[in-house]
Amino acid sequence: MKRRDLLTKGLPVGAAVLASGSLTMQTACSTADAGNRKITVLNPAVTEALAERVPLAPRLSALEGKTIYLVDTNYEGMAGTPVMEEMQGWFTRNMPQVKTVFKLKSGNYAADDPELWKEIAEKKGDGVIIGVAG
Repeated sequence: MKRRDLLTKGLPVGAAVLASGSLTMQTACSTADAGNRKITVLNPAVTEALAERVPLAPRLSALEGKTIYLVDTNYEGMAGTPVMEEMQGWFTRNMPQVKTVFKLKSGNYAADDPELWKEIAEKKGDGVIIGVAG
């Protein structure tokens, strides 16, 4: 198939893939060089380079006498949902010797909240339950 055929026949398929959100396309086109269009398709496959692995924190042997932070990640900026508050109520009724602190993370679920992490570290939180409570 000639390059021109590929471009004219491949564009509708590429547009359909782009519309489905599967790939990102960048096109460079202008009226002057419409015959020399180039399409760059980014491959969404995983690269061979793995992210640095960080070990998980060790588990607590018991929760009695500990301070556990219940952090709602503020999924889609919903300003909190009742799930973490329900968990806090459960701890109050069933494990009153565990201190729970409910916090709503600032921003959305993907945004960092360094002030919250600093607070948990400074107040010596023993554990954190983080949830997308939406």
